[in-house]
Amino acid sequence: MEIYNVVLAVVLIYNNSLVLLGPTAWGTGVGPKRAFVMAILGQFLGAVSSNMPLLKIDLLEFLYITSIYTVLTYIKVSLPVAVVSYAVKEVRLDAVLFWLLTPLFALTSYVFCKTLRKGQFLPLVTLFLVMYTFGYNNVALFIRDPLIVVLIVLIGTYGGLYFSRWVLELAALRTRTVVSINLSVILSSLVATFFKIPISFTLVAYTSLFITSYTQRFRIIKAERFIKSYMGILIAVLAAAIFPALRSLLLQEA
Repeated sequence: MEIYNVVLAVVLIYNNSLVLLGPTAWGTGVGPKRAFVMAILGQFLGAVSSNMPLLKIDLLEFLYITSIYTVLTYIKVSLPVAVVSYAVKEVRLDAVLFWLLTPLFALTSYVFCKTLRKGQFLPLVTLFLVMYTFGYNNVALFIRDPLIVVLIVLIGTYGGLYFSRWVLELAALRTRTVVSINLSVILSSLVATFFKIPISFTLVAYTSLFITSYTQRFRIIKAERFIKSYMGILIAVLAAAIFPALRSLLLQEA
């Protein structure tokens, strides 16, 4: 077991739960307990059944990623941990293009929000699918061992759920809106997984929150959150691009 992978996985799960658990747990009638159970189950099953490439993060990569994460968190910019970790190992042109165009998938949330009918079980079902695809697409990059997956999912999800109450500050967060956001996230992650590209679930969620606000009078989320999340993608790509040169420089000096 690589401790670096475990730490990054916990941070990744915490960030995802902070953004994607809140709307279903606090914005619908599901409640935090049922949302927590569904999230744990979905992430676990997704991670242990995944065929995404397994990353092996070394010490230098870990220090580089966590340093960037710490600085950006301080200035309230969300770094996509899975994206930067994957890109540090290999920068693929198709992956970069996909990351930059990811917000386009959130446009589907507007269509979903306009056409969906009320379904009693839709919030729970879509939450499970979101968490399953997250486990499959993101968590599995770092950990596959079932026992370790259970442990990190419990820790990261519990912490993220506790602080996800920030969604209570949002105006007019309806069940239909939450389901629409979940469906957009699911769609984007399925396409990304087909090409074996990890994505930022947070970016799609924030973009979907922003877009669905145009289906009603009240603004659900400020554009600032979307912009900061997109900045995280740009910084992740740039950081990954300069990492090989930085590694060579550090190794030469050592």
